[in-house]
Amino acid sequence: MSAEVQSATDFRITSLVISRPDGSNPLAISKIAAEFSYIENIKYPCVMGTLVLVDSAGLLNRLPIQGGENVKIRLKTAVSKNEVELNMRVWKIAGRYAKNKDQLYTLNLISEELLNNETVRVLTPLNGKPNDIIKSLISNNLKSKKSFFSEPCLMEVKLLAARKRIFDIISMLLPRSVSQELHSAAEIPSVANQVNKSLSKIPPTQKEGEQKPAVGGSAGFLFWENRRGFNFFSVDTLCSNKESKYYKFSKPWGPYVEIMANQDAPKDERFTIGDIRFDDELDLVTSLRMGRYSTLMCFFNHSTGQYDEVEYNIKKAFKSQKHLGSQTEPTVIKIGKTETLADYPTRMITALLDHETWYNEAKPASPYPQDGAVKPTPYGDRQLEWAAQAIARYDSLANQTATMIIPGNIEICAGDKVDIRLASKLPDASKTTTPWDTENSGVYLVVEASHTFSQMQGANGRFTTTLRIARDTHGMQDASSNHGTK
Repeated sequence: MSAEVQSATDFRITSLVISRPDGSNPLAISKIAAEFSYIENIKYPCVMGTLVLVDSAGLLNRLPIQGGENVKIRLKTAVSKNEVELNMRVWKIAGRYAKNKDQLYTLNLISEELLNNETVRVLTPLNGKPNDIIKSLISNNLKSKKSFFSEPCLMEVKLLAARKRIFDIISMLLPRSVSQELHSAAEIPSVANQVNKSLSKIPPTQKEGEQKPAVGGSAGFLFWENRRGFNFFSVDTLCSNKESKYYKFSKPWGPYVEIMANQDAPKDERFTIGDIRFDDELDLVTSLRMGRYSTLMCFFNHSTGQYDEVEYNIKKAFKSQKHLGSQTEPTVIKIGKTETLADYPTRMITALLDHETWYNEAKPASPYPQDGAVKPTPYGDRQLEWAAQAIARYDSLANQTATMIIPGNIEICAGDKVDIRLASKLPDASKTTTPWDTENSGVYLVVEASHTFSQMQGANGRFTTTLRIARDTHGMQDASSNHGTK
């Protein structure tokens, strides 16, 4: 560490400048900045921030601040080798408090692309693989020069933009995207005869006991911005413990170690856990209502009159999915000697299928051979393959969540993984062989990274990072887990 940043939480702002939206009238404001926070989240399309100012120079009316102003900050930390630069825009003034000659207020900051998103509407039809569509929207419509990281998608889509905003269109594409790298066949049989025995006949294009082709485990994407740029990856890729040729940031940070009160401080204080608090780890009712374990999907094709029912079951899809923990099977409660809650669909999804809208041939447009397709449309409506999987994968990340505070590390971004080691809570006699809590330690996905720089604490300020972390299964990768269906 340099003399400027001697401890793990030290930092130094080398430059903090605010200017008008066109870059004119730049003003240095580092001396009146009390605290700066920078936030990334895998569920948000843009980064956010807050800047608390103690203003005795009349900056509010001197610039004046009217919205859209550029805020550029440069700082040095104990972890980063190079100086870090962040560029954001003002979108809101909040909590202004004035007394005598001073006033304190907060500037709410966002990335420039979110402001542009509010003014840009897409008029032309969009077609192709979702990753290609999103890349084009970001660079051509939003005019962003930031890097874009993604993995290729398996299926093509076509849709009318209908004057929607860029990020609204992207949110429509997220659940219907399937990873080309991770796709695999899943056992999701049609259950029309098992569930709806009152049906007078089986749909003519579906024979009894026939299985629809389906993609398992790789449906459900996330789109977010972090300090590196924009990202578009599947939940499975983020949960995989193997490196991906597309996702370059899969190596976990850490390990971050929990230090007990009676233990000596570690040699490197940058990798200690200051505080950790686990949120709700079990919500069985919500999981059942969300269909995490089993979902019945009912589809009707209004162009052909065909009706299908397909069941998603976590027990059959679990092994084809990627998992952060060491569980070998899902946690599903038994309700009998052999039956579990996953054996009964607890959520029903109904939707209309339409293969024909973008197809002009005389033969069926369906992408499934058993429907008589000879030259199917590349834009087939394949909701029966991704709908339940995407919902279940999103919900699975809430299986185990926690909030952790560590010494500041601006290099950790939303979408990264972090390895944590929590001290064993077993009796002292057992800690010699099991020093770690093997069920709750391990690799987690960083859902949100919030970096806070306070100039009001200590001689060199105080820099801390708050991580909201989550994972879909329990256990450390190098230790067996007791969780699962027993």
